[in-house]
Amino acid sequence: MSKLNKIFYGPAGTGKTRKAIEEAVEIVRRSENQDNLNVSDLSTTSYTNKLEFFKTISTLPDKLKITDDELLKDIHNPSMKYEQIEKKQYKGYSKADLINMKNDVLEYRLYPLIETVTFHPSYSYQDFVEGITVGTADKNQIIYKVQDGIFKKICDRAIANESYNYVLIIDEINRGDISSIFGELFTLLEDSKRAGEKEVMSINLPYSKDDKGNPKRLTVPNDLYIVATMNTVDKSIALIDVALRRRFDFIECMPDYNLEEFKKCKEIDLEKLLRTINERITILKNEHYQIGHSYFLNINNIEDFIEVMKKSIIPLLQEYFYDDWKSICAVLNQSYNTSTDNRLFTVNQKNTKLFKSEFNDLLEYQNKKIFILKETFTIEDIKSIYE
Repeated sequence: MSKLNKIFYGPAGTGKTRKAIEEAVEIVRRSENQDNLNVSDLSTTSYTNKLEFFKTISTLPDKLKITDDELLKDIHNPSMKYEQIEKKQYKGYSKADLINMKNDVLEYRLYPLIETVTFHPSYSYQDFVEGITVGTADKNQIIYKVQDGIFKKICDRAIANESYNYVLIIDEINRGDISSIFGELFTLLEDSKRAGEKEVMSINLPYSKDDKGNPKRLTVPNDLYIVATMNTVDKSIALIDVALRRRFDFIECMPDYNLEEFKKCKEIDLEKLLRTINERITILKNEHYQIGHSYFLNINNIEDFIEVMKKSIIPLLQEYFYDDWKSICAVLNQSYNTSTDNRLFTVNQKNTKLFKSEFNDLLEYQNKKIFILKETFTIEDIKSIYE
């Protein structure tokens, strides 16, 4: 089992991303003097939260300890230039002091401790590790330069700061071409191949060179944790690369039916409703296509339920069953043949009179029905799903 790599997998709406974030925060809390951190402190987008985070760190080098809150924010702000900081004329700091502090922050590259990336079909090794980017120099001359990917950046950061745990969250890891994105990195992800271990290994970087023109090497530090999420609807867990299986712990996330939030709506038995729907989906498809509990967390009344049905549940079922309305009706316990017994939908037949009879052979489904969700429901209509 890996201590450093985990994948939370399961159907849509089962809280995989939330669990990944909670896991990441817990990993960072285990770092030296990090007991008081919370999710907001670790935000990679909110600068105010970062400022509070900087102030909580007691193990920063002395050269990075700044008591003036405004200066602290400016020094750590990547878009704040030296000239702008100097113009504010902070008392007790010379121009050289300000430049040195700014350089120290840039060179130390301590933050953030948690980074997030989402894989997608066009995401590549060059995006993840390093690639070549095009820019312009003086007189609009085109130049090509090496650009670090998010994985290389956080590796460098973790190697430079061994007192802290770092976490890379990879959302939707199986939506990308995993073998192509990781490439030879797969071997380095093993716990025993990390920096500081007896079997430590490194790889040549494709573009970075040292002063002698030799390829720089990448080593994965042992204080870098990888936490990923995987939606099993997008790709069956059985099809996942064996190399990935060997290097990650897989933690299943399934619908939770025993939530206090389900009791807010006293008119509907949300637990029974969700459980019944998922049992039917499991029979008609498989367990990976179940509906997660998160879709029903904010239902307090019938109006909320109708909104969730219209905007989330019905579109999801249409995707699962490719507009096979007979199966959708079966999942929701509605009649497919008798419209009068259908509590949730109004049913329209396709208008075949639009065509002359000689074109009937072109109509693939002459008797295809069109189902439209009703505008309003009664309690009895909703209960018909699970009673």
